[in-house]
Amino acid sequence: MRFKCGTCGIEFENIEELARHKKQHQSSASRPQGVICLGCGKGIPLEPSKMNYSGPLTCPNCRKTMTVVIEGGEVCVARLG
Repeated sequence: MRFKCGTCGIEFENIEELARHKKQHQSSASRPQGVICLGCGKGIPLEPSKMNYSGPLTCPNCRKTMTVVIEGGEVCVARLG
């Protein structure tokens, strides 16, 4: 049975390899926190109160509004409008 990383799609032979790989994604020091705007492609910083959030989010750069679902600081769903 193959085990697939839900974040990047890489497949592994066993669950132990997948678990070691997932730790790379959890290192928040290596990647910036925030959302990438689907309108202009620039970053939208997230306030701590929005780490678990569902609703509208307006880009401070282009002023377009996206509807987002954010869980644990990770974007699960995002669409313009």
